[in-house]
Amino acid sequence: MSIQEVQNSHLLGTYLNSQSSLLVFLCVTDAQIEDVEQLAQSIYKISFKNTNKKIVLYTKSHQNNATAHQLEKDYVIVQKLSAVNYPVFRTLFYCADQSIIGVPFYATQYMEGRIFSDQKFIGMPLKEKIIIYQEVAKALAHLHSISLTYLGLEQLDQRTCNYQIVNKKFYNTYKLNETKISKNIEDLLYWLPLNLPENSELDTLCLIHGDFSLSKVLFHPTEPRILAILDWQAAQLGNAFTDLANLLSPYYIPYSNGIHQIDGWQGVEMLVDAPNLQDVIKSYFAVRSTKTIPDIRYQIIQAILKKSIDQQILFKQTKNTQYLANSEFLSEAGYQIILELTEGDPFGIKLRAEKDCALWSNWPVTDRCKSYYYRIKDFLKQEVFPIEKEILDKSRAMPTTTLNKGIPEIEILQRKAKSLGLWNLFISDPIYGKGLTNLEYVFLSELMGLSYLAHEIFNCFAPETGNMKLLIGYGTPYQKEKYLKPLLEGECKSFFAMTEKNVSSSDPNNFQFTITPTNGGYIINGGKWFVSSAPDERAKFGIVMGKSSQDMSNPMESQSMIIVDMPNPKIQIIRQLGLFSFYDLPHSYAEVNFDNVFVPKENLLGQLGGAFKMAQGRLLGGRLHHCVKQIGLTRRCLDLMISRASQRVIFNQKLKDNDAFQEKLGLTEIAIENCRLLSRNAGLLLDSAGSRHLSTFMAVSQCKAHIPKACQKMIDQCIQAFGAEGVTDDQPLAVSFRFARAIRFMDGPCEVHLRQIARFAFGNHLFNDLNNAQGYGLAKL
Repeated sequence: MSIQEVQNSHLLGTYLNSQSSLLVFLCVTDAQIEDVEQLAQSIYKISFKNTNKKIVLYTKSHQNNATAHQLEKDYVIVQKLSAVNYPVFRTLFYCADQSIIGVPFYATQYMEGRIFSDQKFIGMPLKEKIIIYQEVAKALAHLHSISLTYLGLEQLDQRTCNYQIVNKKFYNTYKLNETKISKNIEDLLYWLPLNLPENSELDTLCLIHGDFSLSKVLFHPTEPRILAILDWQAAQLGNAFTDLANLLSPYYIPYSNGIHQIDGWQGVEMLVDAPNLQDVIKSYFAVRSTKTIPDIRYQIIQAILKKSIDQQILFKQTKNTQYLANSEFLSEAGYQIILELTEGDPFGIKLRAEKDCALWSNWPVTDRCKSYYYRIKDFLKQEVFPIEKEILDKSRAMPTTTLNKGIPEIEILQRKAKSLGLWNLFISDPIYGKGLTNLEYVFLSELMGLSYLAHEIFNCFAPETGNMKLLIGYGTPYQKEKYLKPLLEGECKSFFAMTEKNVSSSDPNNFQFTITPTNGGYIINGGKWFVSSAPDERAKFGIVMGKSSQDMSNPMESQSMIIVDMPNPKIQIIRQLGLFSFYDLPHSYAEVNFDNVFVPKENLLGQLGGAFKMAQGRLLGGRLHHCVKQIGLTRRCLDLMISRASQRVIFNQKLKDNDAFQEKLGLTEIAIENCRLLSRNAGLLLDSAGSRHLSTFMAVSQCKAHIPKACQKMIDQCIQAFGAEGVTDDQPLAVSFRFARAIRFMDGPCEVHLRQIARFAFGNHLFNDLNNAQGYGLAKL
């Protein structure tokens, strides 16, 4: 609440005079308010006309999530500490009556003293600094040594004390206030749960301040003596080292000379005469009666992470980019501690990457990408492969006559993957995704492709991937909030409707679906088929492409895209379509009819007539992603075939020793490596030349024209090696074969891409200056 609301309360003076404990403290019979001064948010100092004594009011804030119960708990804690002579302000009364100033509040005494800001502390003599820091460390150790039973606080909520729970709270708070993906914060959130500290007798469950720092301590006006520890709003039961880490965090935060609002003095300890870190730590542990000094860098990382997330919250509230810079500065400081603890290898990838040197070669791939690669690999091994067949069997057993429901096992795996940061890996934009390059995602996508389910589990599944990229690139703020945000969080599904029945949809002249402007919006009318994910009941909207102009003089500008909300009574799913009788439930494909559906004007995506350009951008990445996923599926089929050949005996000989099989396997290994190199080259060109460069376009077309067909042939050989079992659903061969055959049509048939490649070849030939070199051209007979 504001200071004006406190000052304008006519009931406050009457209420204060009804509190006998307050009147005794003030040594007056009638307390007359003279002035109200705001000390901090929701904290006010009140002075009186007829006494020099002052009081402090702590009120419930309208802005934060604090409840009256929380405020009362804070009052009880300060009251209990005061009763055992711990240095806090003496409590006077608690008021639950909201009619007085509009919110509950409580009062304590006020004392004059010194509070040391960073700048004030830096300018002090070293000797005084040492004494002050030692006194603060001793006071903190004293707090952690007080028995909860002695305080009468053993009934406080104990669920906040576990480091794992604290880490989960950090994650939830970060995701709730996330406005831009922070690589360092995500790595911190991933590392902390995997490296929980060992139990320590001194890191016991006790009352902690919760937000402890030098600035929370009130010193005597002239002596280095503590009068009171301030601001107990975050007090709770917790681990003792949490408070100590908060106090020591400036030693681990670099000095930025005021560039960042939260500064430390790492790197300039000698220049600012900071007290020796080990001496401060010894002062704390001396009071706790131990000479063994444990390593508390884990807790310091947590303390810095909390500060970083707090800055993100402030950025979201104010849109002041300084807070975002502060957050990045702090999270980088926390990550540097991890690098020191782990000798620069926080996720243990260096040894694994060295063993996989043939995989990584000299491709320009960061350690961050490799870290994600091995995280995904471990997740597939531990979480996905053991239950994959069970999930696929459940999918096959689902009926196709109604809207399809999601599979709970997949949704559970999605939540696990999201909590580990293995989410939206395909988005190169660092605001919405991980900021990985296209080449880096090629490596990850191929690995995900080993499982038919993995891309969905990691929220890298079409059509959501393409729809997210469209919304990121062309969506309005309204569209991003309503449609993009739920997709990014995995809270809903969507569909994409472009292909039309009975016409070749690769030619924009053939489109019959219409988008007609009308008052306040558009009327869309027509049919679409092979609409992916339309039958999924979780699909809350779709992006539809259609003809918005009858002027076909420039067919590339006659198409538009529009967002359609679901469900809609005028949108009818006529039937679900199977790929060789495989329905890929719960997503599936559908034939959908749009019967004069009204769509508001704010749902137009991009510019009217701009769909073809947008579609090419969407399809370029989609084509490459489909191909890379297929390489992963094919690699798994080859691994299955090799395992089969090692066990299968034919005519007294293991299949792996058969000359004909070895020849086929050798050719197949060369073929899949060719596919890999094509996809990685396309990813590299996307990064270096950009999506609009003709060479990039041709590189993706080469992938689309060659990889599905090559993979189909390889999987066919795997099926042949398995015999009759290969065409059943007991092995993942059949579903991989179906997908390979289907993507030869998806995002443009192979023939279209081959034609484009041929034209590109003639273009390259035309500009090849060697054609005119003597002896290079056609022989003249």
